Amino acid sequence: MVNAMKKILIFTMLSVLPISTLRAQDSTRIQRYEYVLGSTLVFSFADYVGYNLVKKAAGAEAGGYFYIPPIFSISRVLVQSAITYFLYKECGLSSAISFNLIWWTWGDDLAYYGWGASTSLFPWESSSQSGLKPGNDITWAGWTPIGLLRKQGSVIDKYTLYAQAIVGFSVSMAIIW
Repeated sequence: MVNAMKKILIFTMLSVLPISTLRAQDSTRIQRYEYVLGSTLVFSFADYVGYNLVKKAAGAEAGGYFYIPPIFSISRVLVQSAITYFLYKECGLSSAISFNLIWWTWGDDLAYYGWGASTSLFPWESSSQSGLKPGNDITWAGWTPIGLLRKQGSVIDKYTLYAQAIVGFSVSMAIIW
């Protein structure tokens, strides 16, 4: 299972770090949108696949808490850093900030749940089993702006997180305009 995670990490890093002759000042507005949105989809898909492989390896498909090895968190940070650097080199600082703003305001998490609802790679992450289904208390968004304003571990209403993600996405798109 660890081998599969390493392969996914290497594949993702290689797919977002192609050698290109573009310079940040040469990027057009549409290219910045394409790169940021594409990077957001790549990152959320890598998170979706990686997290569910860890969940499957832990035998926690039915739900509940399980041990997440530090290598998963480290690999997620490395992938996010690689994407950020790629966006900075290809499209400039505004694109790198825009990508990270979408992540910070919970947009990548919504995309994660979108992957779960639209694919059948991991049946336990379908729309009927999603962390967004009614009755699930969202307590793991403490790193978002709204989460930082609350006591860590407190429940954050999903509609509040939706609004935060919409605002974050809108500001992110305005940054690269």
